[in-house]
Amino acid sequence: MMVFSLSIRRFKLCTLAALMALLAAPLAMFAQERAPASDGLSRVALVIGNGNYEGTTKLNNPGNDATDIGDMLSRLDFDVDVLTDADLYTMEDAVLRFRDKLSDSPDSVGFFYYAGHGVQSNGENYLIPVDARLNSESLLRTRAIPLQFVLDSLGEARNRLNIIVLDACRDNPFSWARSGARGLAVVGQLPPASIVVYSTSAGKVAQDGTGRNGAFTEELLKHLPTPGLDITEVLRRTGEGVQKKTDGIQIPAIYSQFFGFLQLAPGEGAAGTGAGSGPENGSSLDYLPAFFDEAPMDAKLVIAHAEELTWDGLWLSAWNVLAKVDPNDRDPYILAEKIRTVLDGNTYTDLYQGFWLADLPPDGDADAAREAGTLDEEYFAFDVHMAVQRMLDRGVEIPPVLASALGDFYYGAYDYCGDGYVLSAEDTKAEALRWYDMANENYILVDLVSILHYAELLIDAGRADEAVAVLKDETEWEADDAGLRLRLVDAYVVTGETDSAFAELDGLIQRAASKDEARDYYAKAIDIAFDQNNRQALDRYLAAMEANYPDDWLAGLTRHKVAVRAGDNASAQNIADDLLTKFPLHTNVLEGVLTDWLENPAGADGGLAFLNRWIGKSKNDALALGVFYLYRSLYRYYSIESSPSSSLKKSSIQNALADLDSAEKLLTQSPDADKTTVEAIQYIRKELQDALEQ
Repeated sequence: MMVFSLSIRRFKLCTLAALMALLAAPLAMFAQERAPASDGLSRVALVIGNGNYEGTTKLNNPGNDATDIGDMLSRLDFDVDVLTDADLYTMEDAVLRFRDKLSDSPDSVGFFYYAGHGVQSNGENYLIPVDARLNSESLLRTRAIPLQFVLDSLGEARNRLNIIVLDACRDNPFSWARSGARGLAVVGQLPPASIVVYSTSAGKVAQDGTGRNGAFTEELLKHLPTPGLDITEVLRRTGEGVQKKTDGIQIPAIYSQFFGFLQLAPGEGAAGTGAGSGPENGSSLDYLPAFFDEAPMDAKLVIAHAEELTWDGLWLSAWNVLAKVDPNDRDPYILAEKIRTVLDGNTYTDLYQGFWLADLPPDGDADAAREAGTLDEEYFAFDVHMAVQRMLDRGVEIPPVLASALGDFYYGAYDYCGDGYVLSAEDTKAEALRWYDMANENYILVDLVSILHYAELLIDAGRADEAVAVLKDETEWEADDAGLRLRLVDAYVVTGETDSAFAELDGLIQRAASKDEARDYYAKAIDIAFDQNNRQALDRYLAAMEANYPDDWLAGLTRHKVAVRAGDNASAQNIADDLLTKFPLHTNVLEGVLTDWLENPAGADGGLAFLNRWIGKSKNDALALGVFYLYRSLYRYYSIESSPSSSLKKSSIQNALADLDSAEKLLTQSPDADKTTVEAIQYIRKELQDALEQ
């Protein structure tokens, strides 16, 4: 499907898929009565998770996120309302009921959590109900929930404290926003005594995770129940965990007007939460990272002090502490901590040979501080490769903790820079593998992200059997991590252990938290079976797909591809006709069958015959006829690469232009045609005309 997927993004045609949007799942609401918490404060929560959208991209995690956050807050003595897949009216009504509950007690603590699609328009943030049909930006005002409405409602409650958590910064899925802003904007007017938490920085995009929960919510669930932690420390640790888990791609942001202290989970307090524990004032080693036990005591104290600073987002200060003690990179343990600091805390990197660092503002939003001119960033040249070579030349024994950091560093340089790094891409990968090997041999390669990177390098180096062993061992510790299991599936396929790969996928399907998640695993199994030409497994998974997902087109598209590969044109035509009858004008179906024929080594005639037949069937439907003329124009253009002569190429382009004219005329006249589709025709025409002149 690659050819047409690219063309659709290029020519802005994908909104045709909106014609076949599914109905929303029923609303699920849960409410529990709770006695006042041990601190005497009434606690009230509203939790919303929207994922099963009718008119735009569905999301895997929000339903799970809302359910799990609701359960956690209930354990923390909150009176919780949980909504999943809520429509506009339900969300509005729930916010007002939430406000009224908080108004009943001036000393109440409110917790509002939202996971799902969120967009910004003209600096205003909107939370998207599952029934929203937003083919125009102006409709946001009437078909979505303004975040300011939520904030203003909480302000009207005049209660003690409100915590607003927004795991809603996923990429804007609507066609009208493709060239606009991403993520959410900086919050407008905060209610008094409130904390607003974004799962990622303003204008950035959050990750819809591959496991049960999104990256941010997974970390929040980890830290909410920690006994004795102030809410600000809970959020800081959550942000730090998300940043590490996503390799710095996603950095949460906090905007606070609360200056008090609140423990959601009572307790004695966490170790090492006191201020000012640097080596200058007799620090303990509460913040010493794992695997630095063999370092000299003076190095341990410096590293612990630097690590404590990083917990508060003071990356520049942490670097300065390390650089002051060891400016020439002679201590291998301090070098390891320097690497950890620049990988986790840099605001920019210059091809992994220089890094910008800053002390983050209290809200953690470096981008906003930079725009305001208040972010103090400093650049440091830091050539890790040369520093290590100098150590090796001096005969310094590289400790395992440095080897682990070097594996992460060289993998990042390879992944980020490619051939732009001081070493070639192949040499950079070899260095990453070398140091990961050493860390693994010393049993300190325990970070899941590092293990996944290591397995990737092992597979790439032809050592897939070792990758299988490493990944299988990790499943004993991270048994429920779907990403780990999927990487193990990839390793099994490379080693030829397809039965084991299918067994892993069967387990993932059985444990899937939702039908959408299970569907992804079925799709992967089908791809593997198809690529391996394993007809028995392919038939098994296709039958399961057709039984469990009767309204899904994946199984049919796969059967079509099998028929095309086998040269059975009659079956391929029949399957394509059945698919298009069941899914009229669906972009995925059209692109799928046409790309199968475009990639057919025997020639692309099958796709042209299919389009000719459906053009003939659609004479009385202007919209359908216009769409088929448009696709035939694109199909002719993409098929000219297989033309043996320039004269045939020219003729094919001329025919494509004629089809484009017909498509434009029909779609312009059709009131149901998508506006962006009509506008895209001009871009297509220019490309065809340019090709004709070459």
